[in-house]
Amino acid sequence: MPGDSNATTGIQELGSEVLSTRGPITNGLAAPIRGFRFTAEFEGLGTSSFKEVQGFSSSVEESNYREGGFGYLTVRKLPGLVSYGDITLTKGMYSNPILYNFFNDYLEGSNFTPVNAVITVYDNAGTPTASWTVINAWPKEYNATDLSADSSEVLIETLVLAHEGIKRDVSVGS
Repeated sequence: MPGDSNATTGIQELGSEVLSTRGPITNGLAAPIRGFRFTAEFEGLGTSSFKEVQGFSSSVEESNYREGGFGYLTVRKLPGLVSYGDITLTKGMYSNPILYNFFNDYLEGSNFTPVNAVITVYDNAGTPTASWTVINAWPKEYNATDLSADSSEVLIETLVLAHEGIKRDVSVGS
């Protein structure tokens, strides 16, 4: 709305480089980060590699407010609470039951202290290119694949984490 002092200019305020794909080092188009080499490090559990990490999502609830008295029949949209999707970690099962023990400690009530986890993505040379911290994570669900005498597939275990937020470390890879 032209002339509306309450409206912001939007993405233009972020600067001219916000949508740029040019890298300062490559002097041309930069390649996007590839997501096939990564680890997750849990406080007190150590570092492990996984087959998949899913659930990097967040959303902001929307609150509608009907504004009146200014000649407009307009609904104002206000930001509400932020919610985060569960993180799902999938890996091949090993004889060391560390993921199961992490879940079982919560199940039995012997350890109900949420932990932070750092998920890091690496390039082919082993240099960190992106990193996220999962804040106050706790195991919500544990699954293992079914057993079958007809299959020789690797057993897979899955751990679902509830958490209170994800924060990207913007200093990694820049």
